[in-house]
Amino acid sequence: MSDEENIAERFVRAPGEEPQGEPRGFFGRLRAEPLLPEAGAGGAPLTAVIAVMSFLAAIALAVFVFISDAAGEWTSELERGLTIQIKGADAETIASQTQEAMRVLQSTEGVLEARAVPKEESEKLLEPWLGKGNIGAYLNIPALIEVRVDQNLRDDLSLLRTRLSAAAPGAVLDDHGEWHELLSAAARSGQLMAFAVFTLVMGAGCAISVFAARAGLAANREIVSILHLVGATDDFVANQVQRRFLVLGLRGTFAGLALAMLALGLTSLLMRAGGAAPGFLPSIHLGPQLFITLLIVPISLCLVTAATARLTVLRTLSKEL
Repeated sequence: MSDEENIAERFVRAPGEEPQGEPRGFFGRLRAEPLLPEAGAGGAPLTAVIAVMSFLAAIALAVFVFISDAAGEWTSELERGLTIQIKGADAETIASQTQEAMRVLQSTEGVLEARAVPKEESEKLLEPWLGKGNIGAYLNIPALIEVRVDQNLRDDLSLLRTRLSAAAPGAVLDDHGEWHELLSAAARSGQLMAFAVFTLVMGAGCAISVFAARAGLAANREIVSILHLVGATDDFVANQVQRRFLVLGLRGTFAGLALAMLALGLTSLLMRAGGAAPGFLPSIHLGPQLFITLLIVPISLCLVTAATARLTVLRTLSKEL
């Protein structure tokens, strides 16, 4: 043990504790009377605050992941599919042009699948706006054809549009480009908000670490002064504080992460029980991949709080000298 540690141990070991003779690390057994007591700013209150921040950061990061996955599913479905709408003055015209459009699609290279949507299914899509009943008896509902194409055809739809216009003048091809842009913009906005919350939580962690470190030094100013008088350096004091914040950070962040996983699990169960629309609302999959991703929260938050506390102590002590 170095002279500095021998001297420092006299002031931080518990009353009646005898120094041990075996070799010790840099921090040794300096745990009996830590510079920041459990009941002070660096104890249970700080652990609770870190747990809350970890919970919020984990939820924000999970929302970011869920939105990213959902946006990928949305855009993938829109990019692979097309919709053809057949309009006409009467039902016979619509039916004949639908048949012609189907022939064009079946003879077009790059069309993977084409399905004419039954009239009953189209009417059901209108029921939320027009109500239930015999809608088809009063309206000539346009026919719909769902089409799946490969990427080569998707990149250039001009030839398909020309052939459809010639065979079925009432055909309108929708490549879902407008919906693609709207959903992508909504997803980007959601991701930006989630990332902003995550960043704010990290910033709050820095601010709280600064406050707690300063409060701890103020509450233990006499001990720090004695340590300096007997030869302890600022780095020694900063290391004690950093280690203390790292331990408290680990406790708080993993407690918050556990609560976040529990909250996400309950939300997933409630969404399934409530019949949330699959494929539209972001789905919650609590798998190993999500857990590994959320480990970013305790790791980053612990490093942020510990490093900030160390820098705060060093800066505060340097100003006092």
